[in-house]
Amino acid sequence: MKELEFIRDISIGQYIDTDSAIHRLRAGTKYLVLFSFALVALVSPTPLGALLPLALAIPVSGKARIRIAFLVRGLKPALPFFGIVAVFQFLFSWPGDRSAILFSIGPVVGTARELWMSVLIVTRGASMIVLVSLFTATTSEEEIVRGVEEGLLPLGRIGIPTHLVSLAVGAAVRFVPIIAEELETIVKAQACRGADFGSSKRGPIAKARAWIPLFVPVTVRALERAELLAEAMEARCYTGKGRAEAPHLALRAGERVIRLLAVLAAAAWIALDVLIINVRIRPW
Repeated sequence: MKELEFIRDISIGQYIDTDSAIHRLRAGTKYLVLFSFALVALVSPTPLGALLPLALAIPVSGKARIRIAFLVRGLKPALPFFGIVAVFQFLFSWPGDRSAILFSIGPVVGTARELWMSVLIVTRGASMIVLVSLFTATTSEEEIVRGVEEGLLPLGRIGIPTHLVSLAVGAAVRFVPIIAEELETIVKAQACRGADFGSSKRGPIAKARAWIPLFVPVTVRALERAELLAEAMEARCYTGKGRAEAPHLALRAGERVIRLLAVLAAAAWIALDVLIINVRIRPW
């Protein structure tokens, strides 16, 4: 049954309270650092540049007293998606691709540019998963909601319910491990009734088809969970209006420095990757 356990491989949405210096940072500071290095992962044109956020997550996780293995294991559920994306890069050629041909299997021709793009997409996805996992591991649900609400504060002046939007974002993040737990429960129940979810020696297509019928019950369970949450809030007459506002604490000098360094480091690395590294190591 170990291959049917999913919750242990989900790192996004799980808060680990170690009371470290990273945990004590304000939510706005952690949001700014997250967005800065997420931009690095998404904009960098080379795999080396996209791996920078993943490399920086290692010392930060040590400072937060969170095992890097916890963050890395969150990549396991994404491996099939990474594989599919990489295959599609080779199946559909890039227009004007004149890079070196690496292999040719019938009508499928693999070039250096297609390999480059496959590695780039995988490194971008891996960095994003680790970044978000580290963020949710060091930020409580209350801080996630408060950080979004503070960021959307200017929109509240024009009538947008910023608190409800931030509450929806926080609930969505925390629902990730809950959905994984529901999927694990349904899969184990089906396996006890004789269903096969990959333990046999069948081909990958047959294994994928075995998982398709699970989308309906998992979706239904997710909607039931959401309905229960909504009913619980309604039973408590919660509307988001008339609530006491949390006090806005002044930024400490150290946090101002962290915010400035995060933005400058991200901008400097993007410029370095675009202007120098990409020109020197790009294979075409």
